[in-house]
Amino acid sequence: MPHKVPPSSSLQDISDEDGSFRARAACTDSHWRDSDPPSHSWRPSLLADSSPEEKSPPVKLSTSRLLMAHFGAALTLFLATTDATIVSTMLPSIVGDLQANATEYTWIGVAYMLTQTACQPLYGRVSDIIGRKQLLCISIAIFAMGSLFCGVSQNVKMLIASRALSGIGGGGIVSCVWVITSEIVAEEHNSAKWSQALSVTWCCSAVAGPLLGGIFSDGSRHLMSFPSWRWGFYLNLPVCIVGLLVLLVSLRNVHLRPVSEALWDSLLRRFDFGGLFLFMGGTSCIIVGFSFATGVGWNAPSTIVLVVLGLLVLGLGGYYEACTTRETLFPPTIFRNFDAVGLLVIVFLHNFAFNAGTFYLALFYQAADGLPPLQAGIQMLPYTLGSSLASMPAAWFIGFWQKRNRNTCAQRWVTSFGLIICTLGFGLLNLVQAESPNHVKVIFPLVAGTGLGLLFHAPYQIFTKALNPCELATGTSAFFLIRFTGATIGISVAGAIFDARTASLNSGDLESIFSGSSVDIGSLKALGAGPARDRALDSITLAIQMIWIVCTSLLGIAFMISLLLGKLSIEGSATHVNPVPEKTPIDASSV
Repeated sequence: MPHKVPPSSSLQDISDEDGSFRARAACTDSHWRDSDPPSHSWRPSLLADSSPEEKSPPVKLSTSRLLMAHFGAALTLFLATTDATIVSTMLPSIVGDLQANATEYTWIGVAYMLTQTACQPLYGRVSDIIGRKQLLCISIAIFAMGSLFCGVSQNVKMLIASRALSGIGGGGIVSCVWVITSEIVAEEHNSAKWSQALSVTWCCSAVAGPLLGGIFSDGSRHLMSFPSWRWGFYLNLPVCIVGLLVLLVSLRNVHLRPVSEALWDSLLRRFDFGGLFLFMGGTSCIIVGFSFATGVGWNAPSTIVLVVLGLLVLGLGGYYEACTTRETLFPPTIFRNFDAVGLLVIVFLHNFAFNAGTFYLALFYQAADGLPPLQAGIQMLPYTLGSSLASMPAAWFIGFWQKRNRNTCAQRWVTSFGLIICTLGFGLLNLVQAESPNHVKVIFPLVAGTGLGLLFHAPYQIFTKALNPCELATGTSAFFLIRFTGATIGISVAGAIFDARTASLNSGDLESIFSGSSVDIGSLKALGAGPARDRALDSITLAIQMIWIVCTSLLGIAFMISLLLGKLSIEGSATHVNPVPEKTPIDASSV
């Protein structure tokens, strides 16, 4: 007899009388927000190979152990999420120290997110097989090893490879932390309240990344005799150890998932390895093509071949997804649903703009304004805090509306309002110059960040309502796969735009200033006051303005798409299994 599952339940809310994990798998974590980390494709069909005897009792921990577990989880989650943005203010220092060329600059930031994205669809499946805690320990070890190699890197190629290794571990940390904390919170503990701890951590990492990068980039000049950007990676090691020990102690004697050898066979037979390979292969070709463009130009055969090849591989991947009998990365019915496709496009463009803005606003403050990395990180606060805090009132408004009207009108309004605000904000960023007054440099990034922050909650909620119940797990995985891909491609495209624009504006006497997609801050300062420095600053400003123009245009397209989204009923959504209770976890959740 099937288990009765409340509609918007997360994994922690499923605590039936026999504790069947199959019921937990059937009810996916549909209340997770767009700002939360990627969901896992727990599929009932994949778990069907488990024997009926494999049942885990509901996990119940004392409040003190829950606090301890969430503290350890927050530490490791903070590291994994901060590592994606900490390099934004460290990059100019890294480029100067390791002499990165145009192609390599972008990959320092992209490598981490690309491997994190590529491994996402596998994490949930593998954790079902080897166990949550085991996969978390392995992920932390991989992340720590990658961080160590980043710190000791003597050339940029080693740094990029180490960043890629860290991304594999970081993605596993993000996934496992959210699954484990979901499963250890019993229903009576108010799951939404506990999930807020990790949501706050996620938001804080967006603020802390540029600040910490600035601190590590500045410190060596005054305190140490070696390049202190390396300490941005070294300090991950003790924090990883502390977080892991806290989690292991707090979760002792807690069995989150029985291991089943039969699931390995099920994973190999059913998981869509071909689709994953084609999707990530096509994405990688496009990113490599854009990075080549920064060094050899947009008209070079290598650039054109790679970009075209990437598009062809993605097209082949779409055809494969439609024909394969395996459990696809993207449910085929998604592409016949305008709301679902439109939301995937919106999420891609939103994360494209957010990450491009994070990296190149930090570069603007260091290059055009001449600020040291730490002050640049502080100057970034209106943008990062705006994007982090704006999602909270949006979530409260959605919960208030949804409780009374049982439809997605609030999510549609928040999505459209957020898009028009961030479109306006990025448009205003075009007016920011090196000589602009301070209030302009605070207010305009704040507007852009606030609009972006409003989009960290609503689109995912509408997306889940547009899916059939049997598609929710795979659809959720596809949603976050697109989200991470948008972030990765956003940095790559922005880097290519910056390099192409500076190359067209500069004469040969300024070539030493521009290191592909970045700026050699030391060479810029060495120019001193004069016409050459003025021309360099003008080139930097105009190049970054072109990035803002592209982001403004893409966000405007996303806004137009949002106006076409339909109103969906909660009762008819993919998350609806039984009548909706008066208050569900999705109502109470916020970023």
